[in-house]
Amino acid sequence: MGAHIISTRILQDGLIRQLEVASLHVKHFDFIKKNIHIADEMLCRAVQDFVILTSVTAVQAWMEIAQKVGLDVLKHRIFCLEQATQSEVLKYHLPIEGVARDAASLADIILSNQHIRAVTFICSNLRRDELPSRLRDHGVFVDEWLGYITDLTPLKVEKPYDGLLFFSPSAIDSFLLVNPVSESVCFCIGKTTAEHAKQCGFIQVYTSETPSSESLVKAVINYYMKYPVHA
Repeated sequence: MGAHIISTRILQDGLIRQLEVASLHVKHFDFIKKNIHIADEMLCRAVQDFVILTSVTAVQAWMEIAQKVGLDVLKHRIFCLEQATQSEVLKYHLPIEGVARDAASLADIILSNQHIRAVTFICSNLRRDELPSRLRDHGVFVDEWLGYITDLTPLKVEKPYDGLLFFSPSAIDSFLLVNPVSESVCFCIGKTTAEHAKQCGFIQVYTSETPSSESLVKAVINYYMKYPVHA
């Protein structure tokens, strides 16, 4: 009998099948929900030449902002995270200035260009502070645009489980609203999420090689091939 896994994000059917083929049992729920929300008063502000996008929803919010304001998106250079966010940027054929695995690395890339003195950051109400604080500490003006709202949608997990899949720090916070920190193995989609899991008290924390759902599922399968769970 294989391990029982809880995913804090709904997984695609193909990823579910991969887990099932590996004899792993998964229950998946969305522990957070993101909704684009752009206040009318924000649309009067100027947008900087460089725009930071750190999620798929941020890309979608940027496109909506550009449409409402009448911006030429090709005139604004994009800094974004790799994998899903980068794919969404490329879908709209937006010009990419720089790509990084996590927010801290993205800040380093921006700071390496000393000509950049101002950026527009499309973020949510629950945005983390690493990126804007690092930029501001080095004299870069960060104009934050609230582009979407992240709501926590916690769910009490009643049945025993062996592993947890976390896709963001917000999902960890949502999980912990109604569930205790456990000794179960945590699989996190990136460095920032993994660090937050450790700060919250999780002990066994593993990070996927790349920040993607596919890589995270691969990490789960590889782990339980090495450390199988027996009934």
